[in-house]
Amino acid sequence: MRGRTGITGYSGMTDIPTPDEAKIRQARSAFNDALVAKDISAIDALLAEDYAVMPSFSAHCFDRPGMLDVYRNYFADPGFITFDRAPDSILVGSDGKRAAELGHWRGRWRADSGERSRAGIYHAAWFLSDQGWKLKRESYVLLEG
Repeated sequence: MRGRTGITGYSGMTDIPTPDEAKIRQARSAFNDALVAKDISAIDALLAEDYAVMPSFSAHCFDRPGMLDVYRNYFADPGFITFDRAPDSILVGSDGKRAAELGHWRGRWRADSGERSRAGIYHAAWFLSDQGWKLKRESYVLLEG
């Protein structure tokens, strides 16, 4: 779904992303780039102060500092390659200050037997701040691996 805004009275679906959708896709791309670069500061800059995540590997939520520690641990693992998030759809709320992102994710590691991966779906909530779009909530479901 592209170019869809709001829940009621949305503008319809088009192949042309809205400006806010494009900005969120750019922010997600920057997040993916930060994961490849193992850049904690760049990841942190994209998270809201009250960010929380339900990762695929735990039944417990992590706050912003906790998830940054999880990333530090991944980055310290010599077998870790990266995580990648690929948005399937982004819906911007009618107030223009909230958005929902739905997509697929994959994590990759090197192993003695070759590359291994885990994959699934995710939902992310974005909020517009004075510094641009920030990730506020994420939830991941493991489907492979």
